[in-house]
Amino acid sequence: MHSSAEETPRPRRGTSAPRRRRLALSAAALVAALGLAAPALANGRFPAAGLIASHPSDPSRLLVRATYGLLSTRDGGEEWRWICEPVVGFGGNEDPMVAFLADGTIIAGVFEGLSASKNGGCDWSFAPGELSDSYVIDLSADREDPSRAVLVISSGLGAGRFLTQLWETSDNADSWTKSGADLPEDFLAQTVDAAPSNRDRLYLSGRFGGPDYAGALQRSDDRGATWERFDIPGSDDKRLPYIGAIDPADPDTIYVRLDGDPSDALLVSRDGGQTFATVFESRGDLLGFALSPDGATVLVSGPQDGIWRAAASSLEFTRMSGIGARCLTWTEAALFACGDEVVDGFTVGRSLDEGKSFEALLHRDGLCGPIECAPESGAASTCTDLWGATELTIGSRQCGDAGSGSGAGAGSGGSSAGPSEEAGGCGCRLGAPGAAS
Repeated sequence: MHSSAEETPRPRRGTSAPRRRRLALSAAALVAALGLAAPALANGRFPAAGLIASHPSDPSRLLVRATYGLLSTRDGGEEWRWICEPVVGFGGNEDPMVAFLADGTIIAGVFEGLSASKNGGCDWSFAPGELSDSYVIDLSADREDPSRAVLVISSGLGAGRFLTQLWETSDNADSWTKSGADLPEDFLAQTVDAAPSNRDRLYLSGRFGGPDYAGALQRSDDRGATWERFDIPGSDDKRLPYIGAIDPADPDTIYVRLDGDPSDALLVSRDGGQTFATVFESRGDLLGFALSPDGATVLVSGPQDGIWRAAASSLEFTRMSGIGARCLTWTEAALFACGDEVVDGFTVGRSLDEGKSFEALLHRDGLCGPIECAPESGAASTCTDLWGATELTIGSRQCGDAGSGSGAGAGSGGSSAGPSEEAGGCGCRLGAPGAAS
């Protein structure tokens, strides 16, 4: 789609191939040190989860983006099913942003456009027209009205120029329309978000062209018709800015992560991007960020730092646990985290105490097989044939009808037993009532 490597937009946070390789090598080294076999996927990546999406009105439905596809549960984590990458429309080292909309539609932003499923992941189709073959850099579902969503595309035009546009839907992705004006051609977007308390307020983060490659926040107060630029101190093409969250009640309060090497930082602006303050500096990758549903509490996390908590009013952080969460999602129901199976004791965990301890919802070998769909569906025809190799790689087993294992909890020390395997069970039903926390 892009004419040269230097014209290809850099993937958003969590999709950087070099960063992923570094994490994979570290995990593989640890597994080897413990005398365990380190599985390798066909795409050469270590099995890991990187994003958790929650259905806006059904807390029992979760979707996890992993390095080997999407993982779906409809019962709060008791049973997990696999959606293969090809049926969605991505593969290789691609880590798409995914989200649920109000009616259960799943949307995924991939290199080839906007992919959507209207039946729980069984069938997928690309948005037609101008969105076809456009790289969807990022997307965000509206918190107050999740039938609405925004996305940003960026396509290389050559000579360091990009076609960057904002698109939106108000009908659960049945249709998409271009919103407002194109962004400057020397601006490369990374993330997009809309203020929950002011639908007209939009933010884009990204960087401008040479010679400085300054990182910046673009703000619109008229739904993208016009944009105002605010440079982010300390941000450039080596320290790109990514929007973490916008306060649910204050459209001027926005959290931004700077993705550097070897360490990252969290910044906050309380005046709509005009000024920024650094409030947390990590020792390593700052892969997780979550704002409580009421906006009162902030959590950050990373493999080297563990989980840290602060009141949004003071932003004075206290370490909650040693869990090196690689993603955080905070809903009204619970806090969810992506973990390292060997180090943290789970692949997906749930916390009811703001990250002090976690209950395992999914272990790496806990998938029950491909998503169950009609024989004529895309998932049935595509994923069934691919499941065997994935099953061998991650150690999953098809689930039987008799018996099931229960999830073992992982406390702040980051240890947890694997799924139990009673007679007839497969250990794929985790997080059942009574599971340890």
